[in-house]
Amino acid sequence: MTSGVTSSFRAFAFGDVEGKLWGGALDAGTPALGFGAAGGTGSASGPSAVDWSQEGRGWRLSGDGFELHVKPLGEELPAVSEPESSPGLTGFEELCRVQGVVWIGADQHPVDCVGTRCVVDGLDVRSLASVRAVSGWFGDDQALALLAFRARRSTGHEADLVAATLFDPEGWVAVQDPRLSTTYTESGLPARANLELWIGEGEHEFPRRAAGEVVGAGAGVKADGLELLVAPLHCHSRGLDGAGVYVLATF
Repeated sequence: MTSGVTSSFRAFAFGDVEGKLWGGALDAGTPALGFGAAGGTGSASGPSAVDWSQEGRGWRLSGDGFELHVKPLGEELPAVSEPESSPGLTGFEELCRVQGVVWIGADQHPVDCVGTRCVVDGLDVRSLASVRAVSGWFGDDQALALLAFRARRSTGHEADLVAATLFDPEGWVAVQDPRLSTTYTESGLPARANLELWIGEGEHEFPRRAAGEVVGAGAGVKADGLELLVAPLHCHSRGLDGAGVYVLATF
């Protein structure tokens, strides 16, 4: 990343394991949110449309058509950045519970879902070209979260800053070498994600693999130089099936 004005990046995603209700949001200077359920999608962006505030250790998001409370589960996790490649960055990823309500048209949908959230401080948000955030859940205490930042003038995904965390029933697992491969449609939208998450060290290092296919068109919104897509996923990992969300933001 280039030097310049730094800021805090925050994001979260949520959904039920069956994939019937889902959503995701991020704030890299402009807050934006997308969500969906049976019958359609909803979205909002900009500080006048998305009131994103602190609520204890969690967050509260409210606006026309949604009110969500993001509640962390367990203790806050350590930094997600790689100090050698990204000096000055700090942050965390953690499992959370998202509760509240969203409206799609005239239909009200109660929300009480597992989710993942992340915070990265010290980031030059003006240097970003895109952000990809992939989350998947296979139960209330089993999930994964991956975050990939791409800088402007980047030569490709090899230069991305990538961090990931696994959440198992026994606790969270740090990922030493996270890798994301995305297959896109002809129109440039994500269609499939493959994750290779290396954990352990030395001769005990091994990959945890996961994959997800986009199901449905997703929810999109454009505002203030930001284009956001939040797409639901059907996820698989180690013989388990679940759901998830692919969040793609371009600046």
